[in-house]
Amino acid sequence: MQQQRPLTHDEKKAAEAAFKGAAFDPKWSEAARKVYLGLSAAMANKRNEAFQEMSPSQPSILAKRAVPESKQRSRVKSILW
Repeated sequence: MQQQRPLTHDEKKAAEAAFKGAAFDPKWSEAARKVYLGLSAAMANKRNEAFQEMSPSQPSILAKRAVPESKQRSRVKSILW
């Protein structure tokens, strides 16, 4: 089992880049590369799991949520009046 230690400056930068979806900086250390690749892979797996868990009816729910609230309100008013 590996001992815990604080991340180095470039490991922190690599972690931040992975979370943001930014590119890896080749100037960073090998340890930073491992952090970047590990986080990037984990986040990709989470996204894939989320898409697999969606049922066929959920995409239409998500599409409705993408409509700005102001347009949703105007639709409600037009339906009610």
